[in-house]
Amino acid sequence: MINDILEARERRYNLILDIIKIYTKPVICGKINYPGNNKNTIEAQKSFEILKKLLLSNFDKDSLYNKNISGADGSAILIATKLDVVEAKQLAIDLENKHPLGRIFDIDIYDLDGTSIGREKMNIHSRGCLICSEDARICMRSGKHTLEEVIDSVNSLINGYLTSNSPDLSSQK
Repeated sequence: MINDILEARERRYNLILDIIKIYTKPVICGKINYPGNNKNTIEAQKSFEILKKLLLSNFDKDSLYNKNISGADGSAILIATKLDVVEAKQLAIDLENKHPLGRIFDIDIYDLDGTSIGREKMNIHSRGCLICSEDARICMRSGKHTLEEVIDSVNSLINGYLTSNSPDLSSQK
């Protein structure tokens, strides 16, 4: 399973590089930050549909191309944008920070050389852990929380959002 996920990530990155080469513009990659080996759960898919709709509506006027892909690493949407990388990353960070599901949104911006523009390049703090609010990367590396705890927290976030926004759900399918 891990090899399938790694292969899916490599295929996605190679597709990003192809899109950059064709359009000579930055590429936005939106996916769900879902824990564990199964990146294609019902919760992950429902969250992705919300993210996809959000990205298409926010980047539509500056979009040159978009493509949905899916694999062992989950679903992703790739968008070639006319925006410069800083503008695109700022909009991505705003979406991640302001949307109720933003904590699990993973919106990367790839520059023309294929490098991803991280929050640190924008002088913005890294994300907090969903469970304890400390630096998420430190919690992940140290194994501070069990995989089950993280999956339960993510699913609780998703299901809570879906329950409180059920009237909007039909328009997000």
